Amino acid sequence: MESILIIESSYMMRLFLINYLDKNFDVTAVESPSEALELLEKRMRPDAVISNFYGSKNLERKPFLELISELEERSIPLLVLTDQDKSDQRIETLKLGAKDSISKPFNPVELQLRILSAMGLKGHDKMRRVA
Repeated sequence: MESILIIESSYMMRLFLINYLDKNFDVTAVESPSEALELLEKRMRPDAVISNFYGSKNLERKPFLELISELEERSIPLLVLTDQDKSDQRIETLKLGAKDSISKPFNPVELQLRILSAMGLKGHDKMRRVA
């Protein structure tokens, strides 16, 4: 089973993502990019990472940028969740090296298919549960 690392500051959104995605993936979730970097340093090797967007005014911005660099070095795809259809955030994350970006609120089936696509997998072969 493919593994996903989720980085989400909102407890409720983290729970939602875990509960939805754990049907098809081995899911690990943390609250911040700093925590994610610690896991990667301990040799964690997820197949993909889903992260909240951390803008220039956020205290976790520097660890977020370090995380992007680390994921690029390891060829691990990053999907970034942005706030309420803000295209400037989506564009910025793609310029920084994210594989994909999706705005909140999002359709969970679409998110799952984007994850599979980022991993280079076909959705119809891997999805066990459709909303």
